[in-house]
Amino acid sequence: MKYLLITTVFALFLSQFSSAQTLADAYRLSDQRVNGTARAGAMGNAFGALGGDFTSLSINPAGIGIYRRGEFTFTPVFKSNNSSLSFNNENFSDNKFQLSLNNIGLVGVTKLGDGSSGIVSFNYGVGFNNVVDFSQNFYGIQNGSSKSFLYGIVNYANSEQLSNDYLNQKIDQIEYRDWPAKLAWDTYLIDPTPNGSGGYNDGEYQSKLYANELVDQRKSFSQSGGINEFVLTGGLNFNHQFYLGATVGIQNVNLNQVTEYSETFGNNSFTFGEDYSLTGSGYNLKIGAIYKPVNMVRLGVAIHTPTYYVLNEKKNISMNSILLENHNLNGINLFDYNFYSPWKAIFSGAFVFENLGLLSCDLEYVDYTAMNFKKTSNSTEDLNDVNNNIDKAFNSKLNIRIGGELKITPQFSLRGGYELYPNSQKDLSTTVNQPIRLNNSSVFALGLGYSSNRFFTDITFRNTSNKYSLSEVQPNFESMKLTNSNNKVMLTFGYKF
Repeated sequence: MKYLLITTVFALFLSQFSSAQTLADAYRLSDQRVNGTARAGAMGNAFGALGGDFTSLSINPAGIGIYRRGEFTFTPVFKSNNSSLSFNNENFSDNKFQLSLNNIGLVGVTKLGDGSSGIVSFNYGVGFNNVVDFSQNFYGIQNGSSKSFLYGIVNYANSEQLSNDYLNQKIDQIEYRDWPAKLAWDTYLIDPTPNGSGGYNDGEYQSKLYANELVDQRKSFSQSGGINEFVLTGGLNFNHQFYLGATVGIQNVNLNQVTEYSETFGNNSFTFGEDYSLTGSGYNLKIGAIYKPVNMVRLGVAIHTPTYYVLNEKKNISMNSILLENHNLNGINLFDYNFYSPWKAIFSGAFVFENLGLLSCDLEYVDYTAMNFKKTSNSTEDLNDVNNNIDKAFNSKLNIRIGGELKITPQFSLRGGYELYPNSQKDLSTTVNQPIRLNNSSVFALGLGYSSNRFFTDITFRNTSNKYSLSEVQPNFESMKLTNSNNKVMLTFGYKF
């Protein structure tokens, strides 16, 4: 029974070797949450109606019209990612620390006319904001297991009747879905089955393990990188009452994953590794407007077109065995594809209390069923199945961002914010290598700001927590629960001119 289970899970695992794209790929590209300046981050990034902050150029570009003079901002961030993995009544905690850059922005103001009526100014901005942070990590250990990953490989190779001559070819001549069997064969982890007459049965295999031999298992996962959006923004200020703006967004995708699974049995061991990278560019357009019916009230609306991505995947699959001798083999597989993220509509409102502070709220509508993969001219993949599954697997949703600022003194401000990102995934059964988010995602933020005539600095703490259900191919890792907590300390330095 256990071998049947391992074979079934292994067959699910091999589905990723026949198709490069998954629901998880679509979601992680589309679940974007802008990370710009520390001031905006402290106020829940609720800047769709407020403007006057470089972060707003990636939310509602009309916010650039609020500026009265030029500005330069620079925002480094210190990140701590903490994970807790639970499976088989065991818990494993891990953490990872990183220093990165959230934002660089430059805004210029060109006054028009007398600067008091009509079109008051044309404002422009260039720079970047981070819109996706891929940081994540976890690990788990299972000792003394009677189930080995090699059993799944052996049973797959036997069921497919992979011949010795076929596996003796170079790895680039082997079907991608058969690579795990090829890797195990070349690293002497599986052997041909003796036929009892001094020879071997071609297409029948057995693992290197002795009968009933127990193995110690370890699985680790580390993910880093993100998506930065370079923005080119222009906007108009009409009578200091109505503002229009547009942003051309150029996104840079950089994702790196390293997954390692190892087994130790006696004095022997092996490691199965997957080194994955996703790189590419995306292009979108944002347009927006802000209206002040009275000085203390601001209303905003913005539309984001789908982001069109041109993407390249690289997977380096490897096996390393330590037996009487060390053996290594790896294969590299490349995928090219295009992708459309969903469009967005953002409705915002804010109350500004002169010399006291402000309150602001953004409502962001995202239709995740509109995500769509497109094959390139170099690809022969059929993406209809994964696109059809997107419609079945996701909903539209309404993100909520709320923030406030209190003026303690003319120079110091205290800020707080909250963001809610409802779970857009429908009630899905867990599938291999496609994490299922179990809860709504919340962000809590606090910050402090100081501003003089020209210089200003802001510091913010943000906490984000998510829970996932994971299923990996390796035995004992088929059903796991992951809690991921991301803490950030953001520090913005700015100069007005």
